[in-house]
Amino acid sequence: MLPMEAIELDAFRHRYESDTFWCGTLLGGCGGQLTTKLYTDRVCHFAHHADPDGLPHVCGRARGVNSADHLYVKAAAAAWLTDRGEHATFEYTRPNGVPLGSVVDVRWQHGALRVHLDQAVAPVWDDGVEPVLGTTVPVDRDTLIRRWYVHRIRLDSVGTARHVRIGTEAFARPIEWFALDECELTERGLSTPAVEKIVQARSAPCPSLWSPGKTRKVPEPTARGQALLRRLVYARRIESVPLVKQVCGEIEDLAGVEGEFREQLEAAVRHAGIWLVEQDVERRKLFDNLKRAVAEQRPGRVRRLLIRVNATAAGDRTDVESAVYERAVKYFESLDDLTRDAVEAEADTEREARRAAARVRSALNRLRGCDAYTSGLRPLVEELLRSAASAGELLKGGEARRVEVWRKRVALGPQEQLHVARRYWIQRSCPRCNAEQGKDCVLVEGPSSGKPRKDGHVERLQLIVDERKAAQKTARQQKEAGHQVGAPAGPMQPAPEACERGVSPAHPLQERRPKVGWEGQAQKAGKKTAARLHHRVPRGDWYRAVCPRCHAGPGNLCDNDDRVGPSEKRQLPHDERLRRVLESDDRIGPREKQTGARDKRQHQAPQPAPAKARPPRPRRAEREPQETAGSAARTWHATEVTCPKCQAGPNSPCTPHGPHHERVEWAKKFTRKLWG
Repeated sequence: MLPMEAIELDAFRHRYESDTFWCGTLLGGCGGQLTTKLYTDRVCHFAHHADPDGLPHVCGRARGVNSADHLYVKAAAAAWLTDRGEHATFEYTRPNGVPLGSVVDVRWQHGALRVHLDQAVAPVWDDGVEPVLGTTVPVDRDTLIRRWYVHRIRLDSVGTARHVRIGTEAFARPIEWFALDECELTERGLSTPAVEKIVQARSAPCPSLWSPGKTRKVPEPTARGQALLRRLVYARRIESVPLVKQVCGEIEDLAGVEGEFREQLEAAVRHAGIWLVEQDVERRKLFDNLKRAVAEQRPGRVRRLLIRVNATAAGDRTDVESAVYERAVKYFESLDDLTRDAVEAEADTEREARRAAARVRSALNRLRGCDAYTSGLRPLVEELLRSAASAGELLKGGEARRVEVWRKRVALGPQEQLHVARRYWIQRSCPRCNAEQGKDCVLVEGPSSGKPRKDGHVERLQLIVDERKAAQKTARQQKEAGHQVGAPAGPMQPAPEACERGVSPAHPLQERRPKVGWEGQAQKAGKKTAARLHHRVPRGDWYRAVCPRCHAGPGNLCDNDDRVGPSEKRQLPHDERLRRVLESDDRIGPREKQTGARDKRQHQAPQPAPAKARPPRPRRAEREPQETAGSAARTWHATEVTCPKCQAGPNSPCTPHGPHHERVEWAKKFTRKLWG
């Protein structure tokens, strides 16, 4: 092959300066001598020597890039068979005067192949020679079903050479391509890795339709009818008109079937007849469209319709249909190279559009569970929009509307991804999907509208984020206010009420800033309730006396009658029990007894409201104070409560591995419940 660039042609001439070049007769040439033409403004090429008489030289040699494909096929096949110990003969067969190079016959001792590089010669399937079809040679689906597979051949340009690749095509399976070195010669003939999979899948035994333990006897005609019904369903599924007609004829000839099953068979034949009529109508429309496309000289449409005709109406054509098909083939073959290149480019664009439409459907399927555009979906949505632009009009109405929805969301920008635990946002209702408290959010847009969402909507999570920001701002303001309030210059005299309550006059009273968190809650609880009695009574004396409230005997835990804590028994005894131990203890003095009696009176009688300069704010209704509120510990640890999972008691480890998460959560819940 002559290089097409001027600088490469100089090297070519230097390399072959002692050789001569001739117009190849195997390429349809005249056999005359050629020379090389060097150009800088156009492609370099071979040219015939000028005629001495000045007459134009006439030569019918093909000039396309694929004009020598039959020579490349011969060279590749010869090398491949030689490596496998086979001596082959080759022949460029020309039945009925077809152009040279359309068919290449390859024969060796144990087999033969016929390579069809174009549509000039129709393949013959049952004469002992295995056909190998070019990419433009059609094959109908009935042949694919009957033969299981057919072989394809194509030649790819690599530099100035052409490399052979073998493909395997089967029904409802894409063509798989392999290098010639990956193929082998077997008893079935030419074999590829895909052939082995197809043969193995078709040769596998069918699973039994009945249980092996209980086999039901079925009469032979009924079993035959059931098998014909399955074949009829399969034939209609693959849209094979000849197979449907054959099965319907066999059903009509079936004898020995009566009753309800006979009616079922007749109904199946009637429905198949209606389907055949519809297929005939579609077939007439197909050939009418092909005839109209040829008359209007629309090469792209002619090419698409020829492919459909070869796939669905390759056999049993009438004389009128055959005439329409032959005119279309002649018209398409008469097109010049530029028009064919344009048609192929259009076909490539259509194939890319179909692939883009498939990518759009895949992306939309993955986005079914999303109704908001976030930064995590950016790559998928960008791929969706790019593929939708390439797919064009191949998208259906619903798909185009969904793509437009995502395009509008992209124009608004991605939403901020908020990270809030589900246990927090589930306590709020959603302002977008109106999900109630305790219910998950649902999708509000798209085909999956109304189905549960993976997480909460951003609007629902934003409520929690706003509350947290407000709490942080309030805490920051209180902290700044506490730093601004300084201590007084001199000591202040304590108030009479403070002296009566036991406040030492040695420590001046200072204005303290409010505490935040558990300490603030503990401070509020201390103002409402009496002193903690379990701190004043040793732990060993807690259960020395009988409880006057729940009547628990000495050494027994108090009953959890007010449901404070996770277990049936209280983690702390009732205050009445502690107060009895405190008053009856011989080791305490009369002053401590007076203090205990005063604590009891303070607990029973309401505290007088302190005098305030301004009217008190209205308080919300409070529950009846529980005696356990005054005896709450500051923080309860997991080892101090009973484990709800393994029932391990206080100060006992969890088994087998502990502490369990449930025990830790119970301790936290118990602490919160005690603090109110």
